[in-house]
Amino acid sequence: MITLDGKHGWVISYTNKHNISGKLIEDLNHGDWTFCTSIKPEWDPDKLNFNIDDKGYRGGVVCRNGMHTGIFNVTWPTDDGKDHLKFIKGELWYDSPTGEKKIAVLEKQVKHDGWIDILLSYNREESTLVLQVREDYNAGWETELIKIDGEIIDYGGSHVWVGCANAFHSSPEPQFFQGHIRCLGVFNSVLTDEYRDKFYNEYKDFRGIAKYFRGHAHRRQVYNFEAMKPLAFTNFKTSTPYKAFDFSGNGNHPIIFKREWGVY
Repeated sequence: MITLDGKHGWVISYTNKHNISGKLIEDLNHGDWTFCTSIKPEWDPDKLNFNIDDKGYRGGVVCRNGMHTGIFNVTWPTDDGKDHLKFIKGELWYDSPTGEKKIAVLEKQVKHDGWIDILLSYNREESTLVLQVREDYNAGWETELIKIDGEIIDYGGSHVWVGCANAFHSSPEPQFFQGHIRCLGVFNSVLTDEYRDKFYNEYKDFRGIAKYFRGHAHRRQVYNFEAMKPLAFTNFKTSTPYKAFDFSGNGNHPIIFKREWGVY
């Protein structure tokens, strides 16, 4: 688990910067993809860095920079100012048939202050964006779907950010997340319900799973590990102060990134 204070984020580079990555984050530009995470956001207005006209808060949970796409937690005051509404959003920018850039938005209102499991996936063949949210393990998943009328914009050269939308010093909208994140999965596929549940049921022992698969092709085949097409997954347990271990075997380790560092 990592705790974010609204002042820094984590990044998975799209490049093979040190020649250690197997499958690259850049592969997300081609075909289907899924982001999985589990978060416990800070919702208390008195503790948040309000960054939307001083009226609301928007934090990037798992995003790609540019025209920011991904998972966000958002809160803003009710009309009477006595309370705040809380939402999880999934957003995706695309080029419409007329050439206009548009944004597809899915959202689920959050009722509690505890942990939230979230999945956002894009199916290229069906041109659909799906957001799934689970607040209560026993209550199951709530699902929202939208059809994309156009081609998603090119995110070549975009990193995957965790805990912000873009921490580069030059970005006017870093949208830092405040709260806790206990796992992350990035896949080059649309996860079935079975694989989604495997991820959330087993994220606490990613290290054990990685050891189980290492050097055992038959085990990978039985589990159908390759069908999930993992690019990166971590539970932030095995880490240094600056890096969390990617258990997919692709070397896409999330690296801590502070805004004052400039450009990655």
